[in-house]
Amino acid sequence: MWELIKTRAVLIGLLFLLQGCGARFYLNRAIAKDPTILDSVVVKVDTVIITQKQVVRDTLVLKTIDTLKLIKEGVRIDIRRSYDTIRVDVECPSDTIRISKEVRVPQVIYREKEFNAKHLWLLIISIIIYTLLLLKYIK
Repeated sequence: MWELIKTRAVLIGLLFLLQGCGARFYLNRAIAKDPTILDSVVVKVDTVIITQKQVVRDTLVLKTIDTLKLIKEGVRIDIRRSYDTIRVDVECPSDTIRISKEVRVPQVIYREKEFNAKHLWLLIISIIIYTLLLLKYIK
């Protein structure tokens, strides 16, 4: 009976001693030390869309000679009529569209963990108290 109680007490004691703090505890401590880590950072995201050049050609049959050139909004149209043939050349130059968007991203600051002697002393004192209590219940 006492062996079972001793082993359970030792296991429970080890569980409490070896239990670590979760990420939430460290996050709350970091926020308490430096609340600016919750501020968001603006990141500029650029998107570039490049359209390809397009060329359209067509032919009509007529009876005179003539040339017509049109340039409007970067589109060049060339119409040539030679006797019974009409040649149409259309050229749309490539175009670049830039889209800039600002996205808010949480700020992340990495710092090295500092050693705190206070926790070491608490651990040593708790081990001593636990050992004394364990010896008291064993006897």
